[in-house]
Amino acid sequence: MHSGLRFLDHPGEMAERIRNADWSAHPLGPIESWSQPLRFAVNICLGSRFPCAIYWGADQILLYNDAWAPIPADRHPWALGRKGAEVWADIWDVVGPQLAEVVDTAQGFATYDQQLMMERGGIPRETYWNYSFTPIRDETGKVVGILNQGNETTRSVMAARMRIAQIDRFREIVDQAPGAIALLHGPDYVFEIANRSYCDLIGRQDVIGRPVHDVVPEAVRQGFVALLDTVFRSGEPYRGDSVPIEFDRGPDQPPERRVIDFIYQPLTDKNGMVTDIFIEANDVTEKIEAVEALREVNEAQRFVHALSENLRDLDTVAAVMDFAAHALAERLGADRAGFVRVGPGDELDFSAGWNNGRLPPLTGRVAPETVSRFGLERFRNGETLLVQDLERESRPGDGRAGLSPAGIGVPVMRGGAWIASLFVSQATPRQWRQEDVALVEAVAETSWDAVERVEALSALRESEAQFRAITNSIDDMVWSSRPDGHVDFYNDRWYQFTGVPSGSTDGSSWANVLHPEDVERAGRTWQHSLATGEPYHIEYRMRHHSGTYRWALGRAQPVRDESGAITRWFGTCTEIQALVEAREVLARSREELEAEVDQRTRQLMEAEAKLRHAQKMEAVGQLTGGIAHDFNNMLAVVLGALDLMERRIERGEADVSRYIVAARDGASRAASLTQRLLAFSRRSPLSPQSVDVGEMVAGMSELLNRTLGEAIRVKTDISAASWSAIADPSQLENSIINLAVNARDAMPDGGVLRIATVNRTVDAAECEGSALSPGDYIEICVSDTGIGMAPDVAARAFDPFFTTKEVGKGTGLGLSQIFGFARQSGGDVRIESTPGTGTEVRLLLPRDQRNLPREDSARTGNRSAAAGGSETILLVEDETRVRAFSAEALRDLGYSVLEARNGEEALSIIASGAVPDLLFTDVIMPGMTGRALAERVRQQLPGLRLLFTSGYTRDAMDQASSLAPSTLVLPKPFGIGELARAVRDAIDGPVMHKGMDVDAPGD
Repeated sequence: MHSGLRFLDHPGEMAERIRNADWSAHPLGPIESWSQPLRFAVNICLGSRFPCAIYWGADQILLYNDAWAPIPADRHPWALGRKGAEVWADIWDVVGPQLAEVVDTAQGFATYDQQLMMERGGIPRETYWNYSFTPIRDETGKVVGILNQGNETTRSVMAARMRIAQIDRFREIVDQAPGAIALLHGPDYVFEIANRSYCDLIGRQDVIGRPVHDVVPEAVRQGFVALLDTVFRSGEPYRGDSVPIEFDRGPDQPPERRVIDFIYQPLTDKNGMVTDIFIEANDVTEKIEAVEALREVNEAQRFVHALSENLRDLDTVAAVMDFAAHALAERLGADRAGFVRVGPGDELDFSAGWNNGRLPPLTGRVAPETVSRFGLERFRNGETLLVQDLERESRPGDGRAGLSPAGIGVPVMRGGAWIASLFVSQATPRQWRQEDVALVEAVAETSWDAVERVEALSALRESEAQFRAITNSIDDMVWSSRPDGHVDFYNDRWYQFTGVPSGSTDGSSWANVLHPEDVERAGRTWQHSLATGEPYHIEYRMRHHSGTYRWALGRAQPVRDESGAITRWFGTCTEIQALVEAREVLARSREELEAEVDQRTRQLMEAEAKLRHAQKMEAVGQLTGGIAHDFNNMLAVVLGALDLMERRIERGEADVSRYIVAARDGASRAASLTQRLLAFSRRSPLSPQSVDVGEMVAGMSELLNRTLGEAIRVKTDISAASWSAIADPSQLENSIINLAVNARDAMPDGGVLRIATVNRTVDAAECEGSALSPGDYIEICVSDTGIGMAPDVAARAFDPFFTTKEVGKGTGLGLSQIFGFARQSGGDVRIESTPGTGTEVRLLLPRDQRNLPREDSARTGNRSAAAGGSETILLVEDETRVRAFSAEALRDLGYSVLEARNGEEALSIIASGAVPDLLFTDVIMPGMTGRALAERVRQQLPGLRLLFTSGYTRDAMDQASSLAPSTLVLPKPFGIGELARAVRDAIDGPVMHKGMDVDAPGD
């Protein structure tokens, strides 16, 4: 290049453009003619790496370097050599006057973050710049050009603006925050943000824009600013927990000490430099104070807990009181502590205590008038007595005389009555803290709980000793168990009988002394009682100490608390070997009696077969004679047993239980025979209820499987939507069992017994020739795969006393009883049999159309319990002996009984003002019948419960058909257990309001 143009000898785009441009026609002229100042300025501009431009001459011609080229953006390279006003027409209103000022004054100009609305892409845009204008003078000092240097700051300005907006928004957020929050900017820690909580904490409000050392100078003295310096330099956060700080609150006020949790969190820019420190602080002064108070409470609680544990090991009341008083006095630094108990007549017994000698001990019994009247009144009201300075607090006649100079007295209340007090005394005045009072109150309750525990244990030990003495004084084996069945007590009689070592049968090991064949049954029965709470009652064989097994009766009753929960089981085992042997003898006698009845029955059946129709009445007469003969045999057993009992009693012998059992057995067999005859004649009293037949059959499956044996396979086919039937559930269950047993006997080599239920609708055509009425029925079908019956045998199957079994194997009343039950229930029974194939019996019972209540399984499961009550019962019975027995039985069950011989006498009792809970009346009586009496009494006592009784109930059943289905009729004869259940069912059941017709010709 020409040596005169060496000022353009620079690398880069702009140097080349200037060199290559045609300046000949330009106002600046050819490059060779450029003045020395211009050349010097261009040389400096092109040599700089900082954005530089030259505005030259009066027209301010624009020349610039590579670093400045991006500033005009899309105007580059067009802007080179152009007039400044032409290039920057969009912003010349701003930069033009600035350039003119520099030319006029020959003084430089600089501006920062100058806003210029610069067009970019044809759209005016907000831009910001830092730039300077420096005058260029010639050798005469005249300004001939201007050097422009600068760069765009739009991004930093926008970022700063956004940061300010963010800070403002952050300030709004933190003002709502519960904690104290501040933002310090820069190394001088100038407050940019401080929320209300922070200002309240430091006690200053005008903090924004001021440095920390100016706002909170005490923070500097206490080293908090030094911590800020460390965080600012290191960039690591700092956290302080429970740090104390003192804030100046004014020239005339002492510093306020607060405890704070705080964090100094450094904030960095994109280059990682710390620019701000975020502060978050929480005033935890109250929390720390609460923790300190809680610590004291916890120490007191630990003391009370340790005291309770120590008292647990003491076994006398005096030891408990002495230990508690001494420990409390040492804890509080008291001079005296002790207990006083309230005795009869409010006599005060200072029975235990401790003192260090500074105050006299309080001991012995004193009258209440000898102590402080003021203290007694507070104790009786259940109030704690607090004395801090007796001399200062006392007033003449206020009843404080006799109190300690300082002390605390806490009453112990039980059931609203004052029974004792714990006192703590000081020989000199003392300001007791609330924590001290609370501790004494806690120790009083804890100590007295220990006193009551010791007294209860002492009483329990005495009670246990008495219980063991009582149980060892009787002949029965007595045992007791926990609610879960774990046996933990036996009396001496148990070990004497079994000969086992003491404790060897605890828990469930009692089964080891039972006969192996009885273990499973005994365990199952015991588990059932544990699960249901029902009394335990079972007979089993126990191993005697001689090595033989003897029969025993095991019984147990649960003990319940007020809520009904079982707390204990008490039971006995009574040896009944002699009774069992006697029972076996009686059983053999019964078999002989049954054989004789069967023989007479066959004779009657033969006569009945010959005279079936023409001589039916004569056959009935013969039947009556046979039954009378059988009854005589049974009565002979009863009367013989009673005679023997009388003789034994006259001789002073008390062991008559076997004769009682024999008499009861004879009477029970007579009653059973009567019930069978009544069922056959359709005169047996029924209790019709709504019965879910499918559920009943399903529930009997297990019973049938056990009863029929392993050779018989029982199958049930129960319709899912089977109806309920109207029937007596007990009679229905007996009927099914009878049919199942007959089926088993017809399958000597085993087979299949099938029981099915199905819904049946019987129309008028099907009812022809039968006792059925058109309607809905539930059919129970019992079929077997046995030997079957010939048609002539099947035709006589329901005849009374007809049987195909061997002599002595049956009475012939089973199917006839089912026949009577079905007809009496409004249904029917049918039989189909094929020899060699099997037999099918179909029992039809009417469908429940009246929504009668179903027999409750829980209730029937407990029917064996002969529960009594305390209600009043009006008993009306014309037969003197029956009335006397019934009244005595009811009274024995706990009831109050009003007796009447007839209806007129019963009405007189009602008229006298008596209001019984139940009317228990015979159906048939001379004069007024039971039905008429019930109607008359119901007019006066509409809510009265009713229970009828009768010995011959054909007419009673006809009358009961007009009653509600749940009206009860108790058939004669009855025992105490049956009477108890019938009375409770009548009292606990619903009140019936329908009309009644109970007239009948006789009992």
